[in-house]
Amino acid sequence: MKHSTDRSGLGFWSGKELRLEAAHILDLVDIVLNEESVQVTTFLSFAMREWAEALLRKEHLALMAEGGFPEAERVRIIIAPWGETLHSTDANISLLWVRPANPRAQLEHRQILGSLMGLGFRRDVLGDIQAGQKGQYIATTAEIAPFILDHWTQAGREKIIVSLFRDKPDVLPSTGEERQITVNSSRLDAVVANAFGVSRSVAQEWITQGKLRRDGLVMNKVDIKVQPDDMISCRGQGRIKVLKCTQTRKDRTAWQIVLFRSQRH
Repeated sequence: MKHSTDRSGLGFWSGKELRLEAAHILDLVDIVLNEESVQVTTFLSFAMREWAEALLRKEHLALMAEGGFPEAERVRIIIAPWGETLHSTDANISLLWVRPANPRAQLEHRQILGSLMGLGFRRDVLGDIQAGQKGQYIATTAEIAPFILDHWTQAGREKIIVSLFRDKPDVLPSTGEERQITVNSSRLDAVVANAFGVSRSVAQEWITQGKLRRDGLVMNKVDIKVQPDDMISCRGQGRIKVLKCTQTRKDRTAWQIVLFRSQRH
């Protein structure tokens, strides 16, 4: 008897397109469970990723999120039977490098995304768009990359040159907002809550859900002490670069940080 995943969770999504996207993920789950094969989603938004990962854990399936860039916001999820060894290459992602034909011109995110959508592509076959030293990098599904290379010649008013990029992308660092936060404690939950402007309980929930990383390593304890030079990332929210701290007159701690907010393309 074939497995059929419970579809009641589709009610979480109010829009028709989002329900169809979620239903497609449920279809992939059924294929994995019935055929014991590896499947991969389209590029998912942060909210859809959260929903999908919770579902996959409930079904006891192996999963891996891959977006083509470190700390990618839009990702494809590789789904497989429990115990299967997964590899990032299973996500079938291609990186394209696009730059203006006129070396004095600059390409903007909206020009790139708008022109690609103008070719008839849905947003879910396109991942993050990130700026490089001399152009922009775009993550796409490997299936559509050849078509883009053959047919994408202009972004906005600019003629462009597009090529497949096989090396590690030289992505420009994000420009952050330097600020000072004052906390009663240098615990991770206190610093994260203050930096992102949320309640401490929300910050604790993010931490226990495994959304926080320090220098690439998951931190799941709320009472970890923050240290100078830490780089703390919160999935879907952004990153915090911790610089230095001083003590205030009221025995509180003032941290100097740089906040890089998520762009959520």
